[in-house]
Amino acid sequence: MTPPAPLTILVLGSGAREHALAHKLASSPRVGRVIVAPGNDGMPPAWERWGFSGKKDFETLARRAREAHVALTVVGPDQYLADGVVDVFRRQGLLIFGPSAAAARIEASKAFAKEVMIAAGVPTARHVVVESVDAAQSFLSAQPASAWVVKADGLALGKGVRVCENPQETLEAVRDLLRLGPSGAAQVLIEERLRGEELSWMAFCDGEHCALLDPARDHKRLGDGDRGPNTGGMGAVSPVPGVNPALADRMRGEVFLPVLREMKARGAPFQGVLYAGLMVQNAAGAADGGQYGVLEFNARFGDPEAQVLLARMQGDLLPWLLACAKGALGEITGERVTFKDATAVYVVAAAPGYPSQPMTGQKISGANAGDKDVFFAGVSERDGSLHASGGRVLGVLGESPGLTRESLDAARTRAYQKLSQIRFEGMQWRADIGEGLGLGAER
Repeated sequence: MTPPAPLTILVLGSGAREHALAHKLASSPRVGRVIVAPGNDGMPPAWERWGFSGKKDFETLARRAREAHVALTVVGPDQYLADGVVDVFRRQGLLIFGPSAAAARIEASKAFAKEVMIAAGVPTARHVVVESVDAAQSFLSAQPASAWVVKADGLALGKGVRVCENPQETLEAVRDLLRLGPSGAAQVLIEERLRGEELSWMAFCDGEHCALLDPARDHKRLGDGDRGPNTGGMGAVSPVPGVNPALADRMRGEVFLPVLREMKARGAPFQGVLYAGLMVQNAAGAADGGQYGVLEFNARFGDPEAQVLLARMQGDLLPWLLACAKGALGEITGERVTFKDATAVYVVAAAPGYPSQPMTGQKISGANAGDKDVFFAGVSERDGSLHASGGRVLGVLGESPGLTRESLDAARTRAYQKLSQIRFEGMQWRADIGEGLGLGAER
């Protein structure tokens, strides 16, 4: 019997998440050709790269994908999804992994996500949406003293969140986020702050069915000890010690499936990977995994969570993505994706001045295009060397067999050993990724 012809896969995006996705897909026995658009200069030279500058190129890119017989396009960045790249590709009869623009609103609008959560009965913090500082002041003056979180309603690259300790900080955060300009927030959410341990949980979705991935922990703050401003993510770990298996069943039955039903009822079925950012309380010793609240939804793989999850995922990623894109996830046996008994730690190296005003142009030493266990993001090649060209420049992955505390320590050691070999002027990184990790003790 003649084996099927190898498939051509297109990955949209230029960051470390897209590097990891393309790397995993390239290992599929069914994939023969990998294309990244636009990609970056740190990706393996064996992959093709297509020039691509975003929304204005969607139609041209889709036509080129059809001419190249691309079997599946995989979307990485949130902005492409919000701008409707999936809708453009589908109109041209192309198979694409990711939600429509209407479904991607669950990330693009925090207010819409809250509306969906409430309608679906998903546990979440109480909140109010305001469009002015005066409205915020009026709301806060009527509340008992409390800590609040302020969130820009639009996409903000993981940086549109302020964690506040008092009403004055809250008002200042509202003022700042409303000043983000045309690409920022016309309105903001003021949300009661939940206490506990953060957890990132994702699921493959086909509009009706879901298959859960393992949970991961993202480290969002810039500095050690969760200090400093929020970033797009400074590192990630999977698995997270202390997560009760019962919590996975609750996530499926209390979060993902209700949200899928609600989105379908609204005429915007969600196909792709749905990411739930959680705050978990009282996990230690709780038979049901503890109390939780959903902080947010993302409409795509987390970055840097994708890097640790894809490293641990057993088998071929491609069938899962195809099933979601075709609306055929129910045909795959099982409700959970299978992961190796291994621990993965990923540490980000960021440019000086990140996240507010990253400085670029620094020559990178100790890391080269195609390096194993290095995933590149903000880099460009000049005079035969890689240079920093963005905020999060690259990340390194450490893995270790097993799921014990010793496995976590070994994975951390390997990640930091690799990171110690990499240098560029002003490089920022956290030294505590995965340190003291686990559920059960509130922070």
